[in-house]
Amino acid sequence: MQGRFKIWLLVALLLALGACQPKRHPALVFLSPSPETEAVGLFHEVQAGESLGAIARTYGTDVQDLAEVNGIEDANRIKVGQRIFVPDAVEAKQVEGVASAAQNRVVKQLGKYIWPVDGVLTSRFGIRRGRRHDGIDIGAPEGTPIHAAASGQVLYVGEQSGYGNLVILRHDKGAITVYAHNLRNLVKEGESVEQGQKIALVGKTGRATGPHLHFEIRQGRRPRNPLFFLPKP
Repeated sequence: MQGRFKIWLLVALLLALGACQPKRHPALVFLSPSPETEAVGLFHEVQAGESLGAIARTYGTDVQDLAEVNGIEDANRIKVGQRIFVPDAVEAKQVEGVASAAQNRVVKQLGKYIWPVDGVLTSRFGIRRGRRHDGIDIGAPEGTPIHAAASGQVLYVGEQSGYGNLVILRHDKGAITVYAHNLRNLVKEGESVEQGQKIALVGKTGRATGPHLHFEIRQGRRPRNPLFFLPKP
């Protein structure tokens, strides 16, 4: 009986400890573990006659994703020797055949969102220093207003490791925008916001070396390149 009592006591203790753990907010499922995560994939070196669509087809990936992660706006204008990162690829492959116009099609929706802060683009979307950067960084003085890039609803306001203080907005058709490293958040969860509304102030909370906005656009959990959706600077 004494041994059984000890087992039940241990189970009760573990359950109590689990109950004390803070619950993860459902909205945080849309984020990566941090603004920069390990890049899984490899670089393909472009050979003569290859197009982005043919490379995407060879590796079984989407040409739009390949274009966005590499910042390629015209799939037909890649250069011999150019290194293109192919997410999730495990081995280099020889590209054969010619891609059709449809397979080479890259869609840009410039102006679908507005720039969330008045500043300087300091870091782009994609691969940097061997890590994946899921948004863009816009440098601006601490306290500079941050605006909603599109109308929507406030999904999350709080703090997250790496991101610091952040705001997540939900928009039409499953789109999400993320605003991180904020000095202060100015909206509440559940609140509706209009495009251009002030929602936070630029800061350097979380993992940041200086004041800037880390801005992400996601389709569900899929990171998208904001420069394919924002007006030309």
